[in-house]
Amino acid sequence: MVMAAALGLVTVAGCGGADGADGQGGAASKGGTLHVLSSLDLEHLDPARNYVTSSEDVGRLIYRTLTTYAAAPGPAGGKIVPDLATDTGRPSDGARTWTFTLKAGVKFEDGRPITSRDIKYGVERTFAAELPEGPPYARMWLAGGRSYKGPYKDKQGLASIETPDDRTVVFKLNHPVADFGSAVSLPIFAPVPQDKDTGVRYDSRPFSSGPYKIGSFEPKKRLTLVRNTHWSPATDTVRKGLPDTIVIDLDLDPAVVDQRLIAAQGQDADAVAFEPIGPASVGPVMANPAVRKRLVTGASINTRYLSINTRHKPLDDLRVRQAIAYALDKDALRTARGGPIAGQLATTLLPPSLPGSVPDDPFPSPGGKGDPAKAKALLAQAGHASGLTLTLDTPATAGGQAQGESVQASLAKAGIKVTINAISSSAFYSTVGNIAQEHDLVIDGWTPDWPGASTYLPLVFDGRLITPEGNNNHAQYNSAKVNARIDAITGMKDPAAAAAAYGDLAQQIMRDAPVVPFLWDKAAVLTGSHVTGAYGHIAYVGRLDLVSLGLRK
Repeated sequence: MVMAAALGLVTVAGCGGADGADGQGGAASKGGTLHVLSSLDLEHLDPARNYVTSSEDVGRLIYRTLTTYAAAPGPAGGKIVPDLATDTGRPSDGARTWTFTLKAGVKFEDGRPITSRDIKYGVERTFAAELPEGPPYARMWLAGGRSYKGPYKDKQGLASIETPDDRTVVFKLNHPVADFGSAVSLPIFAPVPQDKDTGVRYDSRPFSSGPYKIGSFEPKKRLTLVRNTHWSPATDTVRKGLPDTIVIDLDLDPAVVDQRLIAAQGQDADAVAFEPIGPASVGPVMANPAVRKRLVTGASINTRYLSINTRHKPLDDLRVRQAIAYALDKDALRTARGGPIAGQLATTLLPPSLPGSVPDDPFPSPGGKGDPAKAKALLAQAGHASGLTLTLDTPATAGGQAQGESVQASLAKAGIKVTINAISSSAFYSTVGNIAQEHDLVIDGWTPDWPGASTYLPLVFDGRLITPEGNNNHAQYNSAKVNARIDAITGMKDPAAAAAAYGDLAQQIMRDAPVVPFLWDKAAVLTGSHVTGAYGHIAYVGRLDLVSLGLRK
């Protein structure tokens, strides 16, 4: 999964810029310095730990994977295409074995060829306990993966990754995986040369295989990317590599970012926002035709939800979780994110854009505004007629605070007192992913790693994947029936049948109320007047696809 940032930023319907895919129009030129203005810090740059949509968007500038997403707006961006590999993989043995051939001429930033051994080592290091928070596919699917401890402890390596020659890598799986060619688009399948691995310190200086390498990086302040002269566009059909330099300013005030991009003066004409516009900026932007012209809207396959920690009492009681589901005012949460233009109220886990989605809501309320009376009745049945007190984890941002206050207000109507625990945006997912540090409720969300429920429901709701750190199942939900059903669906070879089964499974999970979906969102991002190639990418929650941006001279 690609984690969805739980920040309170505006999302709007539509796809592509007001003037088409390149925002302001005009031909892009090679050169110049692109500025990216971000109100976030970067959680991780180490490909073993990079599993948040914002950081993945940046990571695609620095390292390549066997396959990747197409560089295109709208649904076309969800297509998986070859990257370092010559194709999207060749399955055999009933999709239990997958073979990839590396393109000729692909190189690291020092000019050395990228080999199959670099791919193998890059995957192996993701098993190390020192490098948590990445996706679990490798340890779930590779034969012997559940017992392998990574190359720092096991020098023999993982036998299920074979490298018969410099350009061939073979993965042996413990069961058929029809979409393994999509899984290898994730950063955990990026090449890492063993002699450049610095363990936990690799996070601040990953070795480049993409069009840019790190010039300097100061967390919470600035990441400067400079051209990797050994990257060849002849081997890369996805990344354009147009700017000479990309400067990403981090941890900025989101209101200031909006103000700078609305004005777009000086170097800000060469800038883009990294996150969607804030709710307070919607009116000024939409009222100014010149600024609105620079507003790029993008689709998303993200679902936002409130996670309920099922291991905490009294949240282990289904009636209490159901009460929260009835009490939550989804419409107010959407208002906290900018109002109706922020997206569609969610009724279930799977957004309509995913195959198998069933829109039925087991806890409906008029207009999605909540039903405090039903919530109070359920609480009374559970022995909490006098109410209860819970703690909510939310990002320490203006948007996170607004969403937290919205949850606080709607649950208060049912007699539930909520205390807000604000966490730095750069540490948010590592904190709530620590099962000892996570509190009762979490402002949360999930973006599938590729369009389909197979990279959503198993990763978020399979209780066997709960880990002490780097945990994605923030509800800490563990149902033997759901786990068994996931196993059964995973073994299906018919994609249509699997999609329908996942739709049914989503409804089964919904009835247990470990989370409360509240929004299927889309995004709107401002660009400077000199920026070209701007479109919202479906894989990055509608954020701009950084690899396609350039500047007009």
